[in-house]
Amino acid sequence: MTAIPPELPAATKAELAHLRALRAAAMRRDEGQCLVEGGRALGEALSAGARATFVVVEPRLAGEPVVARAIAAGARVAVAESARLGRVSDRAHAPGLVASVQIPAPWSVTATPAGSTALVVGLCGLQDPGNVGTIVRSALAFGAAGVLLAPGTADPFGPKVVRATAGAVFGLGIGRVQSDEEWLAVAAEASLEVAAAAAPNQAEGDEASGLPPRCLLLLGHETRGVPMIGVRAVTIAHDAGVESLNVAMAGAILMSRWYDSVRADR
Repeated sequence: MTAIPPELPAATKAELAHLRALRAAAMRRDEGQCLVEGGRALGEALSAGARATFVVVEPRLAGEPVVARAIAAGARVAVAESARLGRVSDRAHAPGLVASVQIPAPWSVTATPAGSTALVVGLCGLQDPGNVGTIVRSALAFGAAGVLLAPGTADPFGPKVVRATAGAVFGLGIGRVQSDEEWLAVAAEASLEVAAAAAPNQAEGDEASGLPPRCLLLLGHETRGVPMIGVRAVTIAHDAGVESLNVAMAGAILMSRWYDSVRADR
């Protein structure tokens, strides 16, 4: 393991300002980098092969193994006191480590593995960063090949989404479609069957356990649903006293059942 240098340089005001600027989507697009906060998220990013370019850490955390890993991977590392570092984050209690990490190249559905089973998750206008982040982490956990985002969906590399994924966003293919009208064509490219999640009161849906083995699972807004007609709807039965499930919870249940079904068939 690479040793921590005895004296790391102090982060400059300009360097901290640059990290803070990565909270803005326009800056992330221009720089091709995003902000990662906390040692756990940075560790997952590094494990997934993402490249950290600059890490700032509180002096008390300079000896953490993830800092040594970042140095070994070629990142510049500097230190800053808690008060200065806290101004980079939008969190009430900053984690003591922030980093700029290169955003991976966009994923394409054509990279979906061949074979009898595959899962791709499509997000249709999900604006809440916490929901998007939770779905991305669930997708990685349940063996999805990738996640595709339609316009209106929260930026997957925004700080709140990255935080909600705990770094899992770097371990999964993330791509985009230009409009909801593309979903059927996208599915055809990878020989996937489209299934759209729906609340029981929104559609006459099949039970969730009936997800196809090669599936493009579309998740939409809790009340608006998926803006498509003529695709297979899947529902999760629940008590009628609750109108609908949170989309991240519903997505995790659907993905878990797909994962269990394909494992049982192997």
